[in-house]
Formats: sequence, structure tokens, C-alpha cells
Amino acid sequence: MNQQVSEAPQGFSIGLTHVGCVRSENQDTFFCDESKGVFAVMDGAGGMHAGAMASGLVKNALGYIRAPHSAVDLLDQFEGRVIDAKKDIERVAAKANGAAMGTTIAALLAYGTDFACLWAGDSRVYRGAMEQLTTDHTEAQELVDQNVLTPEEAKNFSRRHVITRAIGSGLELELELVSGNLRHGDRFLLCSDGLTGHLDDAVISNMLLDGAQKSVAQHLLTGALEKGGTDNVTVVVVDFDQVNRSEGVGRT
Repeated sequence: MNQQVSEAPQGFSIGLTHVGCVRSENQDTFFCDESKGVFAVMDGAGGMHAGAMASGLVKNALGYIRAPHSAVDLLDQFEGRVIDAKKDIERVAAKANGAAMGTTIAALLAYGTDFACLWAGDSRVYRGAMEQLTTDHTEAQELVDQNVLTPEEAKNFSRRHVITRAIGSGLELELELVSGNLRHGDRFLLCSDGLTGHLDDAVISNMLLDGAQKSVAQHLLTGALEKGGTDNVTVVVVDFDQVNRSEGVGRT
């Protein structure tokens, strides 16, 4: 008797980052490894060069993830590499006389038909037509959750960019996690707040569903720049389809 086997969807990605229209240094970075199912956006914070160093150290650490043999193994490896990155950040900060260094992270892990989303800070992960999987770790979001501010008031709150979680020196490492099942045709967006600070969800949703992956990523980036580009902007678009894993080719 013939049996029909349904392959797990494979993720194909494109990532773009830009310094923006105001800042002189890009402290954002991203990481994509389709063969291992790891995708992440980091937005560094700190003094001159410190934010770029912090986000870069996390990116470097993720590069040591080995080919996973299960979803649990992938999650364990990811968390281990993030812990390693935090130690690296703390060592560098200590050599710089305790300078504050840190970075947000928004990550998507995929193995078989399972996915997990992990984050700290205000970089975000969206699924499909703007299903926001992450919740910002910011003072503004905490006040919204406490009904002190409305979501609209939070957009103009003076401390809206103050994050309450990060991978950094002098900070307790606490990643939030959600998980679920992948569907063929899923599209995910990972981004720094340089995108969401300029484009609202309705605009991002229209762009996200409009066209091929490369043009979508470029339109999102250009849209943020045209609205002022006051921060670094990073976007990673990941599409999942029924393609054999060995055929994946990284595109950045």
C-alpha cells in the first residue's frame, strides 16, 4: 500500500537592515540560518559602539548552533547560545569599566512542523496578517497593561523606548516564549522598532501580504525610511513552503 508523506514546511528568508536617516551607526543586526531553522533580529543599546557590539555578539553566538535533531534540542541550543552571548557582553562591558551594553532579540525557531518564538525587549515577531506573537517589554507596554495608558497614548509616551528586558550587562536574562504549529504558506515578519515606530500595523499588514518576499522586505524598509527613518531599521521575512530542506539557500 502506498503511503503519502507530507513534508514539514521549509523556511526561506530575506533580511535587510539600514542605518536610517538620522543615526551614524547601525546597532541593529539579524541572523538567518534556514538549514537549522533559526531566524533572529537584534537591536543594540548602549553608548558609542556598545549597542553594535552587543547585537553583534549575539549574532556570532547564534552561529554556533549545530544542526538540531529535535525541536527541544533546537530550543536548548538557542537558549545556551544566548546565555553565552550574555557572558560575552558582560566580559566586554567589564573591560570598558562597566559600560552599559545590551540588545533586544526577537527570534523564530522552526523544526519540522513546530515553531517557537522567543524575545526580550521591543523587537517583534508577526505571523500572517499581523498576528503579533510578541509583546513589547517596555515601560510603555507595562502602563498599557495596567490601564494607565491607552495604546494611542503609549505611542507618544516620553519613555516609550525604555525597555524592561534585554540581553545585557547587569540585567537578568529572561526570554519570553510562545510556540505553535507551522502551516504551509506561513509568512513571518521579524523586525526592530525602527520599523514599528514609523509604520502602524495596518500599513505593515498591507505591505506584508502584497507580493513576493524580496519586494515585501524592501517596501517595508523603504516605508520606514520615507516616514523619517529616525532609528535603525531591520526586517526579516520568512516564508514557509513545502520544499525539501536540502534545497534551502540563504539569502540576505
